[in-house]
This record gives sequence, structure tokens and C-alpha cells, in this order.
Amino acid sequence: MATVHIPAHWRTHTDGRSTVEVAGRSLGAVIEALGAAYPGLRAVLIDDGALRGEVAVAIDSVITENDPLEPVDERSEIFLVPAIAGG
Repeated sequence: MATVHIPAHWRTHTDGRSTVEVAGRSLGAVIEALGAAYPGLRAVLIDDGALRGEVAVAIDSVITENDPLEPVDERSEIFLVPAIAGG
């Protein structure tokens, strides 16, 4: 199973867990499984069936285009990166 790293301010949706193990062979499958396990996190990540544009995803340290078909290995580490605003 892939390891998904959860940003600190979203850990309220994962019972405080900083990482969770999720099955899936594609980014879309991993995100769907993550959302099924943690419905509150699903609301943060998914809008109208797609990954929100303000969320970046890195798979094994490579930022992706958030393509749901992006392959994920069972040993992959996935980092969810929320948008940072300020000025």
C-alpha cells in the first residue's frame, strides 16, 4: 500500500495521523480510497468528482499534474500539498 503524508492542518480528518496507508494503483484510486476511509478529508480534497486545483500532489518526490491515471506503486510515498496564500 502507498503511504500518504497528511499536512498538519488536515490531520483533524485522519484522527491525528500524519501518514496513512492506502491501496491503489493510480492517483485517482488512492484519492478515492483515502476519501472513503476519511470522509472529512474527501471534502477537502475533492470537488465535483475531481481533485481540487489548489491541492498539489507529489508521488515519490515528483510533483504531478494531478492526473487521476498517474501510476502509483505499492511502495510509493504520496505527499498532499495544500495551496499557500499570503502577501
